[in-house]
Amino acid sequence: MNKFPNLAISLVMVLQASCLKERETVILPPLPIQPEAIPAVLASFQGEKAVLINVWATWCVPCVEEFPHLVELREEFKDQLEVVFISTDFPEDYERVNTFLKDQGVSWQTYLKDGKDEPFILAVHPDWTGAMPATVIYAKNGDLVTFFEKPADYETFKSHILTAIKP
Repeated sequence: MNKFPNLAISLVMVLQASCLKERETVILPPLPIQPEAIPAVLASFQGEKAVLINVWATWCVPCVEEFPHLVELREEFKDQLEVVFISTDFPEDYERVNTFLKDQGVSWQTYLKDGKDEPFILAVHPDWTGAMPATVIYAKNGDLVTFFEKPADYETFKSHILTAIKP
């Protein structure tokens, strides 16, 4: 008598039971990103979604204030927009960044600046002075929609996003 069919049935039952449990949101820890990797991140969404890059830090009050708007807008436009958060916090503040992202409900991949400031600034946008928050929005085809280095409110972000996602 073969016992493997019983094992297979048991495995299927366990898998089904685990699928019925309420799923917990998995928070991805931020990955270090070098300046030369930023174009590749952008290119990975080209043709599929508009992209909003937001450079922020946990110690930047305006960054923290606008953050929930971006999380909400990403959810609202999730099929048309990707929000790429890049924290400029220092590596020793990694846990604070991770906790902040978790508290904000950010369940997608985010990044932590790695490398020298000047190449990073130029990789984000050539007109960026390094002031934060900084936001760059690209249309689905990769064209630049807007760049600004100041805080914005929900309506301002939404207006630029609507421009980026329009056919």
